[in-house]
Amino acid sequence: MTITTTTFKLNSGHEMPAVGLGTWQGKFGSDDSALLKSTIKFALTTGYRFIDTAAVYEVEAEVGQAINESEVPREDIFVVTKLWNTMHDKVEEAFLRSLDTLGLDYLDLYLMHWPMAMDAQRNPLDHPTPAETWLAMESLLKKYPTKLRSIGVSNFSPKTIKDLLAVATIVPAVNQVELHPMLPQFDLVDAFDKLGIRTMAYSPLGQFDSPLLTDPDLLALAAKYNVPIGTLILSWSVLRGVAVIPKSTNKERLVNNISLLPEIAPEDKKAIDELHKKKNMHRRLCQVGNGTRPTGNDIVFGWTYEQLGWETFSVE
Repeated sequence: MTITTTTFKLNSGHEMPAVGLGTWQGKFGSDDSALLKSTIKFALTTGYRFIDTAAVYEVEAEVGQAINESEVPREDIFVVTKLWNTMHDKVEEAFLRSLDTLGLDYLDLYLMHWPMAMDAQRNPLDHPTPAETWLAMESLLKKYPTKLRSIGVSNFSPKTIKDLLAVATIVPAVNQVELHPMLPQFDLVDAFDKLGIRTMAYSPLGQFDSPLLTDPDLLALAAKYNVPIGTLILSWSVLRGVAVIPKSTNKERLVNNISLLPEIAPEDKKAIDELHKKKNMHRRLCQVGNGTRPTGNDIVFGWTYEQLGWETFSVE
């Protein structure tokens, strides 16, 4: 299999690989530090040049150690971490702490993990607003030009990005959101493309016991192209111009996840595009509701779907 070397140029001028390795372990803190480190080292040996993590994952130390212990030069690896919600009023402190925990000299991309600020008990706060937090992140680029290359956001919608852009002097380079065939985010990707903001997909194969991996229509398409189903799904995203950060510790899947198809026939792409219309196959942010029609009271970290600007419907 041929390792994918596709990159996307960000509005900051830097190149970002189209495929990265996610490091969310499913709970706070690493389930197995040694396994995570060995996974990252294997991924880098295989050809990965993009590692995504976050302060709240509590694995930045393991990520940094694996990068520093690998034989791949640091300058060849695109490293992303994120500002957690409880640190919106301490952006500089959080950034420097992450850099120190990672044990790296610089970050390629620093993201605001969610638009909402929270207190230590995870109660939402009115301030800092997302726009205020963003201005503090802009200050990082100006104060630490050798320590930070690009800044961006995560879990933003066209609605929440609007207020941020009203005060921004730097347009976010990336917006990282949940995106997969059950949640294709067509309108969101189009809106952010027009703003010059690259979309990055987390959970690009779906979350937890994802029905994508056993869907008969996708399995048939994967067989047609003679690739694993994960390869087909990730190829669909990258061919849309969306970067992906799948997570796996299985060596065979790690190789499959970065060995993507150069093209998918229009009729097959259309079939994947429309998969979310199948009964019980539509999902929303963080799988709240698991495909059932929402009550209008769904809450994500203290914010309603209306505040987040996320869709509030599902296909039955």
